Amino acid sequence: MQLEATLAGHFYWDGSILVTEWERVFGRTWICAGREERLAEPGRFLTLEVGRESILVVRDREGRLGAFFNVCRHRGSRLVTEPEGRLKGAVSCPYHAWTYSLDGRLAGTPHLWEAAGLPKEQFSLRPVAVSTWGGFVFINLEGERAVPLVEVLGPLPERLRRYPLDTLRIGAREEHEVACNWKILVENYLECYHCPGVHPELCDIVPLYRKGIVDAAGSDEIAWFREGATTFTMGGVTRRPFLKGLSDDEKRRYDGESIFPTLLLNVFPDYAQYRILRPVAPDRTRIVTEWLFDPETMAQPGFDPSDAIEFINLIGRQDWAVCELVQKGVSSRSHDHGVYTPQESHSGTFKRWYLERFEAALPVSREVPAGPGRPGAR
Repeated sequence: MQLEATLAGHFYWDGSILVTEWERVFGRTWICAGREERLAEPGRFLTLEVGRESILVVRDREGRLGAFFNVCRHRGSRLVTEPEGRLKGAVSCPYHAWTYSLDGRLAGTPHLWEAAGLPKEQFSLRPVAVSTWGGFVFINLEGERAVPLVEVLGPLPERLRRYPLDTLRIGAREEHEVACNWKILVENYLECYHCPGVHPELCDIVPLYRKGIVDAAGSDEIAWFREGATTFTMGGVTRRPFLKGLSDDEKRRYDGESIFPTLLLNVFPDYAQYRILRPVAPDRTRIVTEWLFDPETMAQPGFDPSDAIEFINLIGRQDWAVCELVQKGVSSRSHDHGVYTPQESHSGTFKRWYLERFEAALPVSREVPAGPGRPGAR
């Protein structure tokens, strides 16, 4: 049996690799900016760092979402410095007070003589493509050249069509920083070969994972809960009602999805949870995690998401500990590359997706569907 090689070791620690990734991977791909509920009202905004770029995402007066490079067209000053908030109807540059409407158009240039004849229509903010799905906001720095988000998602929306993702709301949010490369975290998420040794609590809820696989193609072996279990909590049960509209099978199983490069989504009968990976350095990644619940459930007296938070954080800590060990190992001069076993085929799919973009000198015009369904939990 011939095993597929992983990325070479330096892909996980070389700073020049991350610089190239910002341009060729993150600069040409749909990236999740967060949940749309954070931008519910006109003037609400958030900013997102993509390598050396800062992106401003804002809802305008007409209720439309827009995304722009967070750069004044006059002298290049950063416009908005806060991570999120609400604008009072315009974006004003802190340097010379050039003012932009919420749709990006240049609206005012204080103290500039009328005789200057500035053609305002030529100095709008540089746009970034923005789109939504399932209550998530995505941006793409390619702008008008970006492949439509729907093509990137592929069959994913159909697989999750009964989950009311767009109506769920944030019940909890946490941020962590892990001492490993972002790709190690993605590869770990996409396989469960490590589950028997690393996640005994997870294997108790999903017996299939004791075999070290995430699914078995062509069979009924998918991520069914064990008898008596209904969700991902320490006891495998929940007091929360199930999400409305799920099929009988969906009430008995876990589904994990990945939207490359860095959105990892888990759905359960009573809640959903996702992580966004934000590379900070070649060997450091910030992880944003949010737990999503039905708003009617959240409005009930005594609503308590702590059981879901506790379990997901336990699995996360277990994953992050071994991923940090991988980071230390791949940095060794003795490590040229590793191999993917058959149980890690989804990780190999990610590697090929990644290399297609990393090695492309020109923008990638062909996308592959969002990552494989039912990867390893977390």
